[in-house]
Amino acid sequence: MFEEPEWAEAAPVAAGLGPVISRPQPAAALQNRVPLEDESVDVAVFCLSLMGTNIRDFLEEANRVLKPGGLLKVAEVSSRFEDVWTFLRAMTKLGFKIVSKDLTNSHFFLFDFQKTGPPQVGPKAQLSGLKLHPCLYKHR
Repeated sequence: MFEEPEWAEAAPVAAGLGPVISRPQPAAALQNRVPLEDESVDVAVFCLSLMGTNIRDFLEEANRVLKPGGLLKVAEVSSRFEDVWTFLRAMTKLGFKIVSKDLTNSHFFLFDFQKTGPPQVGPKAQLSGLKLHPCLYKHR
């Protein structure tokens, strides 16, 4: 759903075109607004991509671009959730209703949400369910 920001450089695709130079992302250049019209998308997907501290910004952007009744699919590492039910309540406040959830996998949770309307809380309202734990990996 999200594309590279305008400042991102295109990397050469074919081998032998020289090294790819990468620049660190300036904090001011982080963009969470995609170049899509309001209510123009049927389905949005977040697959292991809610890693930032600004999860709410990305979910609100998904709400903006989804058509009424549009589907938001979320797949996330299960250990990141302290309380799934708090997360689901926060999603309701952001204008989504849960359509299905699969909590049976020991590593990943899968959710399908339907857009019900715009967020029902102001931008300053605290939504504790959106603070996910960082991913922790076991040493093997």
